[in-house]
Amino acid sequence: MEYSAVATLTHQEPEHVCVQVVSNEPGGPDGELTPVATITAPLRPGGPDPDPFVSEEHRAGYLLREIGWQPMDAVAFGAPFRVTRHPSFRANVVTYEGESVELVQVRNSDGEVLAELPVMSTPEAALRAAGWGVLGAAGVGWPDDVLAVAPSDWLDVVRHARTEREGAQREADRREQFWASCLREAVLAGHTAVELAEIAGVTAQRIYQIRDRRR
Repeated sequence: MEYSAVATLTHQEPEHVCVQVVSNEPGGPDGELTPVATITAPLRPGGPDPDPFVSEEHRAGYLLREIGWQPMDAVAFGAPFRVTRHPSFRANVVTYEGESVELVQVRNSDGEVLAELPVMSTPEAALRAAGWGVLGAAGVGWPDDVLAVAPSDWLDVVRHARTEREGAQREADRREQFWASCLREAVLAGHTAVELAEIAGVTAQRIYQIRDRRR
């Protein structure tokens, strides 16, 4: 299954080029076609690592491939050309400061995080449980601990993401309740709304709402 779209390459002031990928399927509120990706880069020469032997069209094609889009037609200024989605995904283990739990993090070609999965036994096992298949080492230019991964089934990945999201929302709701209950008891114990608002990072009006259980 491939996702097809149309891209255009244009000049953009001052001294930049812009590549915009527009979906073939209406996605706007009024049924209009909407951009799904945009890249803006400095014109050569003068941009980072200038190379006068590489055309802007060639570089635009390279930039598209870097973020997971494969040109199907010749890339040219002003003339729309077809592209298809061919992303790559990579995973590696991360640990946040102050936390002891190891997470395996999945990123796409754009650098966006798609998943952070607790490592109970191995990163590979955590990935498989969430619908991701391990293809092997990421290859040249990547650290040894970075894995190339791909979705085994996007529907399974989305189902797992929904389960994780709903669990996080339930936990956030519980934490919100604990926080509000502590504030209510503190104000009823005689602490001022101004004092509590400063500590809690909210307004004094919000403290009164919590005290009165108005919302």
